[in-house]
Amino acid sequence: MAVFIQQVVNGLAQGGIYALIAIGWTTVFGIVGVMNWTHGEVYMLGAYIGYFLTSYAGLPMIPSLLLSMGGGALIAMLVDQIGYVPLRKRGTLAKSGFITALGLSTFLRYSANAAFTANPRAYPKLMNYQPIALFSIGGTQITINSLHLIILIGTVIIMIALQMFFTKTIIGKAMLAGSQDMNTLALMGADSERLIKVTFAISGALGAAAGFFMGMLYMIFPTMGALAGLKGWACAILGGIGSITGSLVGGVLIGIAETLTSGFISTGYKDAISFVIMILVLLIKPTGLMGYTFEEKV
Repeated sequence: MAVFIQQVVNGLAQGGIYALIAIGWTTVFGIVGVMNWTHGEVYMLGAYIGYFLTSYAGLPMIPSLLLSMGGGALIAMLVDQIGYVPLRKRGTLAKSGFITALGLSTFLRYSANAAFTANPRAYPKLMNYQPIALFSIGGTQITINSLHLIILIGTVIIMIALQMFFTKTIIGKAMLAGSQDMNTLALMGADSERLIKVTFAISGALGAAAGFFMGMLYMIFPTMGALAGLKGWACAILGGIGSITGSLVGGVLIGIAETLTSGFISTGYKDAISFVIMILVLLIKPTGLMGYTFEEKV
C-alpha cells in the first residue's frame, strides 16, 4: 500500500503538466472548433524558451516561466494568424483546419529540429531539490520531491488564475458563451476574432507553461511535442471536451496511471496507457467524466 501511495504522489506533478496541455487543447477546440495539432509544438517551443532564459540569460524560475508563457501566447497567436485566419475568412475552417494544423505542426517540429539540433538539453538546476516527508504508512515514509511540489503548486496557481479569468472577467465570460455558440455571440455584437485571438493566447501560454515544467523534470528535444500533444488530447477526452475541470481531472488521472504503470508493470507501457484509457472512455462514455451532453432536437 505504501508503494502504491508513493507512486500516486509521484504522478501528481506529471498529471498537472498534462492537465495544462489538455486545457490548452480543449479551450481552442471548444471555442474555435478546430483540433489544433500545433499545440504540442507550442509546448515544445515554450520548453526551449525557458531553457534559453535559464541557461543563457541566467534568469530565475518565475521570470523565466512568465516570459515562456508570454512567448507561447505570441507563437499560438501567430499560428492562428498564418494558418487559421485565412480559412475562417473563406469559410473553409471546418473542411481544411485539420490538414492545415497537421502541416503547421510538422513545419514547426522540423524547423525546431534544424534550429536547435536533435541533441537533448537539460535545464540548469534552478534551486535545491530535496525530498519532503509527508506522512508514514506502516513504517514506510511517503515523500514528495520538492521539485514535484513546486511544479504542482505552480500548476494549481495557473489553474486558479485561469478559472478566475473565465468567471470574473467580461472577456472570459464571453469566451465561455462563445464555446456554446460563437455565431450567435457575434450577432449580439461581440468581436469574435478578438475572442479567438485571446483563446489562442491562453492556449499557447498554458502549453508553454507545461513545456517549462516538463523541462525542469526531464531533457527537452525538438520532437517532444508530438507525443505530449497526443497525451494532452487523451486527457481532454478522459475529462470531457469543453470542461476545464474535467481536463484537470483527466490530466491528473493519466499522470498517476503512467507512474503506476511504470512502477508495477513496466516503463515500456508507460506511454501506451494514456491511449488505452482514451479508447476505453470513447467506447464507454464518449463525453468523458465531466463533459457536456447535448440533446439533439428534431
